[in-house]
Amino acid sequence: MNKILFLATLFGRFICFSQVQVFEKNISNDEVFGMSISPDGEEMLFVRAYGGRDSLQIFQSVKEGDDWSDPKKASFSIDGINQIDPSYSPDGRLILINMIKEEENGYDVYVMERTKSGLGDLRDLSASVNTEAHEFYATMSKNGNVYFTRRNNSNDIYMSQWDGTKYLKAIPLSFNTDNSESNPYIHPQEKFVIFTSKTDNTQGVDLFISFKKRNKWSNPINLGKPVNSSLNEFCPSIDLKNKRFLFSRTEVLENRRIENMFFIPLKDLNIKNLRKQASYPD
Repeated sequence: MNKILFLATLFGRFICFSQVQVFEKNISNDEVFGMSISPDGEEMLFVRAYGGRDSLQIFQSVKEGDDWSDPKKASFSIDGINQIDPSYSPDGRLILINMIKEEENGYDVYVMERTKSGLGDLRDLSASVNTEAHEFYATMSKNGNVYFTRRNNSNDIYMSQWDGTKYLKAIPLSFNTDNSESNPYIHPQEKFVIFTSKTDNTQGVDLFISFKKRNKWSNPINLGKPVNSSLNEFCPSIDLKNKRFLFSRTEVLENRRIENMFFIPLKDLNIKNLRKQASYPD
């Protein structure tokens, strides 16, 4: 009997461990999405959406022992201006966000530098990235390259290379389709990119992964369950210190968006196995 109970306990722990979990109930309140955790694990930024898209503000929480503090509006938040999609550079020195500063230009990518005296001013990232179209959800690799979404006829993922002094003209990634690829999270060494897309055989927006090999991107692979569900998954990120995969889910109920942030141990994505399954275009 004791052996059976022991095995049942182990099995129960495994199931619990591999389940998707809501991120911190004092933060995930049905009105939030798009979290990014600093590389040292001591700070996080996310978007508070208030049940819609009319007012979008970036909030901040910091680690207090084993807990996260009650969130406060980020110091760089600007009243009356929508700000979304915060992300940290792999070294934590830079913070990228997206903001509509002038309505006719749509969302653009902005950057701030962290110094000993605090955060620097928000500045336009580069004319090589920002255009008259919407540019949003930008993440950065260790070498400074920026991956982001540009909305033309549909959403597509682009990359702008940092040559050491400036950003070069952004180019679209090879796996873009008409199914609206967006929200790219780039691995620090550019080994893979995780992003959102909608395909004919999914009920909503799912998260996919594409691997880089000899400067070619693999055909996208659906991350599958338990990450993807019948709801819409978006805003992928990785908690580098604690090795957790972060993402958000959204659904519309009675004209109101219900949105929360979730996590799963990074190892439970089985990235090594997914890499073995990857196929590459000719």
